[in-house]
Amino acid sequence: MTIKVNGIEIGTITTNRSLTIEEAMYSLGYDINDQDDCRKGCENEVEGFYLDDCGNYCFDYEAAEMEY
Repeated sequence: MTIKVNGIEIGTITTNRSLTIEEAMYSLGYDINDQDDCRKGCENEVEGFYLDDCGNYCFDYEAAEMEY
């Protein structure tokens, strides 16, 4: 499966079952519920990670999609 954010491919995972966005991102090395991992995504300029107005690192779930 291919994970894309805003149409930009950020990773590919080989699996025999369907995954949630959260599980897929964890497989790519990012726990999207963890500030340190989201900061790492921002620092690595991975599409979908951003710093919000309150200074929190986040991941844009709505822009993420998976192609099987």
